[in-house]
Amino acid sequence: MMARIRRRRAGVRRVADAPTASQRLRLAVCLVLIALPHVFHLPLWVLALTVPIVTWQGLAAWRNWPQPGRLVRFLLAAAVFVTVFAAFGRVNGQEAGVSLLLLMLALKLCEIRSHRDAMVFLSLLCFLLITQFLFSQSLAMAAYLILGTWLVVAAFVDIGSRTTTGIALSDSARLLLQALPIAALLFVLFPRIPGPIWGLPSDAGARAVSGLSDSMSPGSITNLALSEGVALRARFIDGVPPPAQRYWRGPVLWDFNGESWEVNQANRRLPEATVDAGPDSRRWRVDITLEPTRQDWLIALDVPQSVDRESRRGAGATLSSDDDIDTRTRYVATSLSGARLDSRLPATSRRRALLLPVDGNPRARALARHWVDQGLAPPAIVAAALRRFREQPFVYTLSPERTRRNARIDDFLFRTRQGFCEHYAGAFTFLMRAAGVPARVVTGYQGGEAALVGDYWVVRNSDAHAWAEVWLDGQGWTRVDPTAAVAPERIESGVSASLADNSALPYMARAGGQAWYRLQMLWDGVNAGWNRWFLAYGPQLQQQVLDALGLAGWTRALLALTAAMIAMLALVSLWLAWQMRRRAHPDPVVRAWATVCARLAAAGHPRAVQEGPRAFGERVAASRPDLAVAVRALAQRYVRLRYAPLAGDEKQQAERDIFIRHARDFRPSRQRRARGATTASTRD
Repeated sequence: MMARIRRRRAGVRRVADAPTASQRLRLAVCLVLIALPHVFHLPLWVLALTVPIVTWQGLAAWRNWPQPGRLVRFLLAAAVFVTVFAAFGRVNGQEAGVSLLLLMLALKLCEIRSHRDAMVFLSLLCFLLITQFLFSQSLAMAAYLILGTWLVVAAFVDIGSRTTTGIALSDSARLLLQALPIAALLFVLFPRIPGPIWGLPSDAGARAVSGLSDSMSPGSITNLALSEGVALRARFIDGVPPPAQRYWRGPVLWDFNGESWEVNQANRRLPEATVDAGPDSRRWRVDITLEPTRQDWLIALDVPQSVDRESRRGAGATLSSDDDIDTRTRYVATSLSGARLDSRLPATSRRRALLLPVDGNPRARALARHWVDQGLAPPAIVAAALRRFREQPFVYTLSPERTRRNARIDDFLFRTRQGFCEHYAGAFTFLMRAAGVPARVVTGYQGGEAALVGDYWVVRNSDAHAWAEVWLDGQGWTRVDPTAAVAPERIESGVSASLADNSALPYMARAGGQAWYRLQMLWDGVNAGWNRWFLAYGPQLQQQVLDALGLAGWTRALLALTAAMIAMLALVSLWLAWQMRRRAHPDPVVRAWATVCARLAAAGHPRAVQEGPRAFGERVAASRPDLAVAVRALAQRYVRLRYAPLAGDEKQQAERDIFIRHARDFRPSRQRRARGATTASTRD
């Protein structure tokens, strides 16, 4: 019997705190708005499953349809789990984990029957909101997430207080504004952790990141040049170098296997490159914000000397980070133009720089032997190869003819004569090695465009470039760009100006000056500030900010953070106490009656909350006959002024003045006076 009563009471409570149909409908709409950006990130089949479920639950809330039973919900959840696992091979990671969370949240709408269920749903919705940063950290996404946070907090207020939508939205905005200073303090002072925050290791290789590769084959740089993405943004601290010196050094490729140039792990054992300032060299310092590449090299102006972070220099003079660049990274690189690179070439590096496959491309080998047989010195051999590119009908193009797999160099040099920068750099390096001149391929970027807003330059993937380096006695490694011999406009004016047909290039690489281009460049300037000061705010930049604030060391920073948090919380507490104070009523008659009640309470006769003025006066008169006349008169006048206003403004004002004066003069004592005694306050 008692168990039945408890179950009945529990059922009554569940019905009492169950969300209304309109609240359930608002929860479904909130889920749709939060999940909307995932349309661009998740597979279409995930969205195809989510939309019917949410639509079904929205109609169920609108038309008050019954919800499915426990068995049906279990089967639906199991089906979703199996589907995600079958599609991705796992249930964790970026796409798999977010897909599972989204589908399960859609099914969670089926079992929102109580206040607790709604709160759990909204808590999980916060996780779905954060997952947007796993795919994009742009300023536009940040603005969208602020809007989503506002909606989720408003939903919490709506579920918790059952208020109107307008009040819930205004309360949510007020709460977010109150939390903003604390969030800013935590962002600036809380210790930053190294590595990407908005990424999952399990997806490290699942999502492609556009950028330079550790190998180069025909078409690889071409495909990269067709990308509209930004590779890096650079701010020149010591002036802007001329176009001929805007080479951005990336990975150096030493090995050729007959089809592609690549980085061999054995190259890591080669001696580290040496960089010496020459008589005509100039130092450049560049503040670089590098986009994620999932590679460890740090792109810098050629020739890089050092960066203001932990790094190492390889045999190709490329600077590398200790970890892969998995997140947007900011650093200051120091470079030397006109520097001597490896004035003395180690024997191991020389052997590597002369290595070629045993066979293949016989015509190119024969051409190189011909130059050697003529007795040409290495500088003359370089000049002969460049002269051939200039004088022969070579074409610089994004869509060259195909070459045979085992004769790519021969086909390019003697048959098609069409190619992009990787064709020219690879063929030139092959000729140099065949002629006994140490050579290697360098990949990176060339050029860049000045931003319309801000003092920085944008280097895009379309600026990807490959060139060659030859080692000459007395000069060290010397840059030779065979592409410049065929298309000199590529170096001076960019890739768009050097192609006869640039329609295949992305819009931002070919549409300078147009209205839409200018708008996108303006937006890029806004995003650059966001990237520079927010997304690139890592441990190193934070330490610089703390040093500038005089908070060197984590101990001082944490103490400052603690003190600031305490001060802010104290201010918030004082503000809340001020808001919760008992405010004086605007009507002086009400304030006068409150004074009477307060004095009677001090005399030992407090007024009950539910007690009206006449009932209170009668109770006091019964217990204190000496105050009966005064209290009854005050109570009657107060009721008449508040609930039965007199006709005529002058008469009413006179009554108000009399009541206020008598209330002010009313001062009951704790001692009982003789019966019939009255206070002067009752005499008119």
